[in-house]
Amino acid sequence: MHIVKWILKTPALALMLATGLLRWIASFAVAMSHWIFYLAASALFCLGLICFAFQEATFQQISPLLAVSFILYILPHIAIGIVGGLAGLNARLRLFVRS
Repeated sequence: MHIVKWILKTPALALMLATGLLRWIASFAVAMSHWIFYLAASALFCLGLICFAFQEATFQQISPLLAVSFILYILPHIAIGIVGGLAGLNARLRLFVRS
């Protein structure tokens, strides 16, 4: 039984190292894109509100702009959830390797 555990732990260790590295890379990418997406979403939202306030466009015309703004705002949150899933997988693999 002890040998089977060591046979299973070897690929788990490699997978743990790979998910750890992938999590670090994904965390960096999310942190860098986080402010870019928020800046773009804020610019589109403000542009839509300004166009509506100065009656340059109707609400039906700016609604796609507001929808794209919302999507750009939500994308970093989805990426943070994926990075959190990688962190959870890495923690489970670490517990298995240490047992």
